[in-house]
Amino acid sequence: MAGMATLYVRNVPPELYAKLQERAAASGKSLNAAVLELLERETEERDRRAEFERRFAEYKKRYRPIKGPPWPEDLIREDRDRGHKPEFGY
Repeated sequence: MAGMATLYVRNVPPELYAKLQERAAASGKSLNAAVLELLERETEERDRRAEFERRFAEYKKRYRPIKGPPWPEDLIREDRDRGHKPEFGY
């Protein structure tokens, strides 16, 4: 295992340590192997999420959303903002 790094984790709360031990025992792995698996899975998930965000941002730049017809509320708001008064007096 030449070239492998060693990671020490300090101040692990007892409750978390117990849960990690239970998880390792349930999967038939050592605590070290279970923690490495969790770290690897989380790292891969973050990488996938970052790639998704990158692709989504690229997609949003390339494609503009299709606008539908205006909502009546928007038309009324635009008229009101321009200072137009309704012709059907209230």
